[in-house]
Amino acid sequence: MIIETKVYSCRKCQSEDLVKNGTNASGSSQYHCKACGAYGVLERKERATEEKKGLIINVYQERSSMRGIERAFGVSRRTLSAWLKEQANDLPPLEETLQPVECKKIPVLEVDELRSFVFRSKDKVWVWIAMNRETRKIVASACGDRTENACRTLWDRAPSAYKETNRFQ
Repeated sequence: MIIETKVYSCRKCQSEDLVKNGTNASGSSQYHCKACGAYGVLERKERATEEKKGLIINVYQERSSMRGIERAFGVSRRTLSAWLKEQANDLPPLEETLQPVECKKIPVLEVDELRSFVFRSKDKVWVWIAMNRETRKIVASACGDRTENACRTLWDRAPSAYKETNRFQ
């Protein structure tokens, strides 16, 4: 019979005076170092490669749920959320991605609002959306109540090319 023994050491002080300290949310064993008081994971999981990360983000963009991706790829929702935020920060500003407004046609924004609630049905929130009628792209959004101030917030967030026409329908 072959018996393997692994000796773990603290990542901070390299001490071997460790005590098992349960598991984290992903099921990895954790430790507590008696020498320096540090807490950590005994065996770190492998980081996802850029190729796998790209594949997971593409799957999410195809409208798979975050829970489904978590089950299929073994990536936590927090990690996926961090990747999506990182990718969103690298995107160009909205005005650069919109198609240029043609002089022949006056662009028309369709404004719509929908009511939702946060935690309780008493806590109503209105989501305002401005959409280009021709391209069906959302050009601005705002959350708030159903007052003129919320509409002004939406108008302020609309790209300047649409403001010049000053035409809402």
